[in-house]
Amino acid sequence: MLLISASVLVRGQQLTSSAHRGIAQVPIGEEVYTYLRHLSVKGLINGFSEAELPITEYDVVQFLKQPDVLKLSTAERDLRTKFLRTYEREPYEAVTMFPADSALPLFFSGIPTDEDKYLYRWRDDSTISDFQVHGIASLDFRDKNKPSSGHAELAQIGGRFTGTLSGHVGFFLQATNGTSFGDTTIVLEDPVISRNKTYNLFGGRQYYDFTTAELTYNNDWFTAKLAREAIAYGGSFEGDNVIVSPTVQTPDFLSLGAHVGVVRYHAVFASLLGDPRYSLHPDSTPNPAWWIGSFVDSKYLTLHDLTFSIGRNLEWGFTDMVIFSRRFDLAYLNPFSFLKSVNNSLLDRDKSHLATHARWRIADGIELRGEGLVDDVIFSKIGTGYWSNKWAWQIGGMWSGAFGIPDLDLTFEHTRVEPYTYTSANPQNSSSTGGEIIGTAIGPNSMSFWGMVRWAPSSKLTLEATGFLVEHGENIYDSTGKLIYNAGGDFELSVTNDADGNRRYTILNGRRVNMLTLQGTVRYELWRGLSLSVSALNRSVDYPAGTPPNPIEKPYGQVSIGAKALF
Repeated sequence: MLLISASVLVRGQQLTSSAHRGIAQVPIGEEVYTYLRHLSVKGLINGFSEAELPITEYDVVQFLKQPDVLKLSTAERDLRTKFLRTYEREPYEAVTMFPADSALPLFFSGIPTDEDKYLYRWRDDSTISDFQVHGIASLDFRDKNKPSSGHAELAQIGGRFTGTLSGHVGFFLQATNGTSFGDTTIVLEDPVISRNKTYNLFGGRQYYDFTTAELTYNNDWFTAKLAREAIAYGGSFEGDNVIVSPTVQTPDFLSLGAHVGVVRYHAVFASLLGDPRYSLHPDSTPNPAWWIGSFVDSKYLTLHDLTFSIGRNLEWGFTDMVIFSRRFDLAYLNPFSFLKSVNNSLLDRDKSHLATHARWRIADGIELRGEGLVDDVIFSKIGTGYWSNKWAWQIGGMWSGAFGIPDLDLTFEHTRVEPYTYTSANPQNSSSTGGEIIGTAIGPNSMSFWGMVRWAPSSKLTLEATGFLVEHGENIYDSTGKLIYNAGGDFELSVTNDADGNRRYTILNGRRVNMLTLQGTVRYELWRGLSLSVSALNRSVDYPAGTPPNPIEKPYGQVSIGAKALF
């Protein structure tokens, strides 16, 4: 990997882009990613990859300019026009709250329009610089009908600042603050808010806040970034990678990247959040029971990813990563080393992974993706059920333009995670941050099947239906909470004794539980910057051997209505 990375830097003299706007990232989860995926699978654009996210506004614009407009459906053309206006900011006309060049006033005639909306914006063509300020607001009403009835209201407000300086420096800052009213169990079902430590520590106050920020320097083939933002490695259609998922608590990190032609290389050094349960407490300092985060060990992730595009239809990448805690180690800062060997040379004190990911567009409209992660393996014991042979893999496919309907997408994905994967003998070194798995959320000793039907008949309307089946083998505990059988189903609990180590394991051992989640969502953009949504979710839970006295998983049903504004 060192030699290949060095060759990338040498070849960097050949490339790529001059100073430009749009150096800041487009946050993971923005609507444009789904649109680019749709175009890519259909064969209308080339080079788009979700193996490493996020990508920049500039990259988004370059992809949007690729397709032959005559080959696009009406909805696809309208979406392309909308996203070019947002990320290229051309044409420059817009609506702003405060006076700005080529802008109409926001209040009140500017609201019911399809122009992009800002609080303020500025651009200087002579220095290739710009600055945009957005307001953010959302309001949700959620009604629970299972296992009991209840309701909650969630409100959030904040701002976003983004721009470019002199064509080489990009910046992004988004900060929001929210509050909830009503049933807190409904709020904790939200996959984003449930990860918020403020809400979890001070749930009685029922508020939550989020901040993402980025400062980036780009010069042709080279990019350096200091950021707090979601990152993803793997390329899952669902967005739940077995390597690194964007669904965990947002990390702070430093990254270096090179992109030369068909080769991309990333080195990331990230700060994670340890688990207070396993942190080392100073003997001389009491641990207040009311402040569970008083002592949290330092914890870090270092990752290298090398990805190649092979022709226009095939992409293949390799990832090595290490998680370590309770110290800072200079050895892991080197962006051109092989991390697995570095860990071995440091007496194998840390958690290392090797992984690969691939994407193959078999034909225009059909694409397969896969990723695999090796946690630990002893080749002589493969097939014996040995607990330390730990790995995870995922495979999925997408049919874009299904059944001849140009705006209809069908997607399927299967994930399998062997027992004890993501665990570590030192629980603080488990593949987690703040008590959440860095990889796939289904956890070890699990399999899942996920499918989605998505139809976007216009640039304003989107309809989605998803089904998600998770099969999991839980560890078994008695009524007092004492562990009876360790099935390898808890990412924070490795083998702790010889009896467990000598057992033969097969996937889904332990207390079997099956969870089926069905969800339907309708989204409609009333005006640019103001979108409405209606969603219904039902989760059923089945313990085939009988529901335990204190089940970990519980059925749930919810209907929600929401509105979001970016202005």
